[in-house]
Amino acid sequence: MKSKRNSIAGCLPEMKHVAQTKGEMITMKSESAQKESNLILPPPPANGRGELLPFLKAKHISKNETTQITLLGEGRESRSRFGVGIEVTCKIGSEKYAWTIKYDSPNYRRLYKRFGSDITKWKGIVKVERKEHMGKEYVAVVD
Repeated sequence: MKSKRNSIAGCLPEMKHVAQTKGEMITMKSESAQKESNLILPPPPANGRGELLPFLKAKHISKNETTQITLLGEGRESRSRFGVGIEVTCKIGSEKYAWTIKYDSPNYRRLYKRFGSDITKWKGIVKVERKEHMGKEYVAVVD
């Protein structure tokens, strides 16, 4: 008995063999496989929607002085291995970032007290600085 790997019957269903001159065989794709290979992709949207922002990290903040970041009034809930919180869109200069703030953090309490419960009202300049806890640097709200 022949192995399926070596026989024509063992070929993939989308492949078929066509006889050539002098007994040679060539492999051709079926019509459905040919249609798939002619897939034309649309261009990406010009407005950049769907692109993920880089996360705001302590390294983006000045080491020795406070930094002003601008909250843009946009955000969404965030669930990560570090806990539940909110991902807020912010800017430092002309660079946009996503800043993840856990609900049980001092940063969240300060920002909630200042801006309230409506994320669209989380707009304005906030002073932050780089701090360290247990050997890890983080962004801390100072005003």
